[in-house]
Amino acid sequence: MIQDIGPHKFDLTYGQPEAQDHDHVLYMKNNQTLLRKKADSNYEIPRFADFPNEKEELKAKAYYMFAIDDMKYYYVTEMEQGEENGFEFCKTPVYRTMTPMYQAFAGITATQLHRWKESRKYCGRCGSRTEDSKKERALVCPQCGQIEYPKISPAVIVAITNGDKIVMSRYRVSSNPYRGYALIAGFVEIGETFEDTVRREVMEEVGLKVKNIRYYKSQPWAFSDTEMIGFFAELDGDDDTIVLQDDELSEAGWFTREEIPDETMMNSIGAELKMVFKYGSLEKFYEATGYQPE
Repeated sequence: MIQDIGPHKFDLTYGQPEAQDHDHVLYMKNNQTLLRKKADSNYEIPRFADFPNEKEELKAKAYYMFAIDDMKYYYVTEMEQGEENGFEFCKTPVYRTMTPMYQAFAGITATQLHRWKESRKYCGRCGSRTEDSKKERALVCPQCGQIEYPKISPAVIVAITNGDKIVMSRYRVSSNPYRGYALIAGFVEIGETFEDTVRREVMEEVGLKVKNIRYYKSQPWAFSDTEMIGFFAELDGDDDTIVLQDDELSEAGWFTREEIPDETMMNSIGAELKMVFKYGSLEKFYEATGYQPE
């Protein structure tokens, strides 16, 4: 998955270390990030040294986000550099296919922090301009003291099984730009446990009852400011008729293991759940397909 960047180490320790020429900088504007285009149609995150005419000014106003190994990552919201000299403003989905994986993880995590800061420029209580906290990753209102932390929304994703079959669906274009086969997922509501959310979302989206809900693992999914909680669940009863929630899904159905397409980008917990069901384990998937995790 996209956060599985080992042997690289992600360090989210809060602070504001002084930026160096070799550190990475992400210039974000209108939910797009300035990246350097590589010859192989891939992209890379630039460093301060890539902008010699303005690097000192950029380092002085950059916001420190995190480090991976000894590489520090900052972001800025103003820069003279534009789409010239091999640079390009890229939309967030670029990180779904960007390699190496640890750089994709850095980029998408940075965009999550950027969206949060942009959406919390002003206090929701009194309307004053917020400021960066001096002691933690937060925005603080200097007038009323309101504190805003990064937005993280819990959601569940579930592989619904019935013997040799699993439910897969496709989103409506208006609901989600992802066009591949997906599992049932949804955000946790106030007062719900994760298991309650699984039951509700499954019933709402495909009209099925489930039992034996089993936790698998979780994943930070910065594309939607989400912490995804993954589950397996079994059909409860003999009625496997799908009743589609057609305002969110364009189609859904039961698929046998043989009908499940092999994943080529194992960057999401949904992909992992499908491959674990199809092959019995990730190790068997790797062995059968030759897929090499980073």
